[in-house]
Amino acid sequence: MPLEASLAAVEAQLQDVRAALLAADPLTLETATAQLRAAATTLAHALERAPARAAWPDGAQERVKTIASELAMQRDQLARLLALTERQAASLLPPVAGVATYGSNAATRSPTGARIYRAPG
Repeated sequence: MPLEASLAAVEAQLQDVRAALLAADPLTLETATAQLRAAATTLAHALERAPARAAWPDGAQERVKTIASELAMQRDQLARLLALTERQAASLLPPVAGVATYGSNAATRSPTGARIYRAPG
């Protein structure tokens, strides 16, 4: 894919990810980020095959810089969203101290095991 088309594809996918973040739609966000990842990979391959920067189309270097800053900003937004989601989950399901499903605490509940594992009689 030519450099110009790769840049346009990444820019379009960045818009889709931004819209999905604003809409707070996790399914759309998942799809948009997968498509962005694919478009970014295609752009990286196009940049590897591209001639020296001096031969790039007009404005391509500035567009690459804009894409890089936009990716960094969206990564920060996703980190904030993750922190918010973790806080919301913690408020709904507060941690219970000293209770473990697996591990050393599980063996101390019943030394003979659950009743279903003991022979009758």
